[in-house]
Amino acid sequence: MLIKSILNPNKRPVWNFYAICNSDRSCPLLTWLNTIPKNLNANKNRLLAIIDKAADDKHGPRLLPVEISHTVDSNNSIYEFVAGRLRLFWFYSPKESKVIICSVGFIKKTQKAPKRHINAAVKTKMAYIKAFDDNDIETVKDKKNDKS
Repeated sequence: MLIKSILNPNKRPVWNFYAICNSDRSCPLLTWLNTIPKNLNANKNRLLAIIDKAADDKHGPRLLPVEISHTVDSNNSIYEFVAGRLRLFWFYSPKESKVIICSVGFIKKTQKAPKRHINAAVKTKMAYIKAFDDNDIETVKDKKNDKS
């Protein structure tokens, strides 16, 4: 499984935030972030600020207000960041401390979170756990930031 940091590469965070990449090294979550409609740019900036704030805090997202970070699936420990109509599902790495895996982003259009997005987040978490147990996690770096 390929993962990629979603934080500024020059940042030295307390918590690390990653997104899952495809085998071709593309990252659907980052693609989604980069294609959010312009009318939601303020929400996008707020979402990125929430992530930055959590990354820099020794408590991570634990102390964020419930309006911007809360549980969406308590059975599987899936959480949600909220910024206006934007939603980002994430989970704590059950294998590493201070690591958060961001799995699904979407624009909310209904009152309740669509079950398909929750199911996708749970599926991502299970795949991440299996890949970690199989020692099959690789961190993808941007070519421009890769010094190798």
